[in-house]
Amino acid sequence: MTGRPAYASQAAVASLRSGAKLHGVILVTTQTGARIFRPATSKGASKSFDDAFCYAATVSRSNDVGANFGYALVGLFGDGTARAYTVPALKEINRLRVDSIFDVKRLSDATITPSGDVLGWTGPSEMALINIWGSGLTLSRSKDALINPDLLIPPRPTISNLAWISGTQYVTPADMDILIGGPDRPPSKRMIAQTQADQAAARQSARAGGSSAAGRSDETYWGYMQRQIQERTENLGIMGQSVDRLEDNSAGWADDVSKFVNRQKKNMVMGVVKSKFGL
Repeated sequence: MTGRPAYASQAAVASLRSGAKLHGVILVTTQTGARIFRPATSKGASKSFDDAFCYAATVSRSNDVGANFGYALVGLFGDGTARAYTVPALKEINRLRVDSIFDVKRLSDATITPSGDVLGWTGPSEMALINIWGSGLTLSRSKDALINPDLLIPPRPTISNLAWISGTQYVTPADMDILIGGPDRPPSKRMIAQTQADQAAARQSARAGGSSAAGRSDETYWGYMQRQIQERTENLGIMGQSVDRLEDNSAGWADDVSKFVNRQKKNMVMGVVKSKFGL
């Protein structure tokens, strides 16, 4: 028995026609032990893990070609060690401390590959990949921090009393920018492009206004009177729209205040009733 995986490859299945047989075994590993199940004619070896639970295990190939064992059972245990056992005798070869590299509380989430690589968690958001047979390299701890503790948390947006009574508050994009990036956040490329476009539009409107002012000097008296009447009509229309919006806002505010007062009255009445009945 060599410990090599008994895959049902195309060549192995094709050799069944010529009578070739591969007497394989099943290696089962649990938290408390490992056992080899042979055919019914012989008894397999077993190994009990009495001192610690086994969280992950697999049959791995050793990189040392000259060793007596080509394959070994490698497992991660709850005491922070990685152990290797021979196949099929299940004798312990060696053990290695890995609690200084991996988080012992998350060893159950680690994975061992057939090549001897162990992928596990070293922290809440960091993982490491090591080779259980050794590569001669040490794991360098990263000094990067995902969260900068020196940054100050910006204050949350405040609302007025009327907005609190109405129960509605809309967060503007500017409030979100201040809340996420802080007051010292540099402008983005989109904001810079928008500012440049606004400045270009302002310059263009200024040039257009200068040309229109130059053209007005040549207009007649009746043309001047028509232009004044048209401008006053437009101003009156804008003022009427502003008054309409003011009426709508006042009506909405009055409705919110009325609902709030009615809700308070209802709560007061229900409180008196509950107090009378001892609820």
